[in-house]
Amino acid sequence: MGMEERIAALEEENQRLKDDNEKLMSIIAQMKMTLNRLVDHCVLRNQ
Repeated sequence: MGMEERIAALEEENQRLKDDNEKLMSIIAQMKMTLNRLVDHCVLRNQ
């Protein structure tokens, strides 16, 4: 495998990792909103 092929493969992997990171950050944001709603619900129910 030549240097150019290695660079291309690494750039593709880097893009896949960036895409995965973006998806995970979106999931984390959704989980945070869900957790906040759950906490709000529990707090309001206990008052």
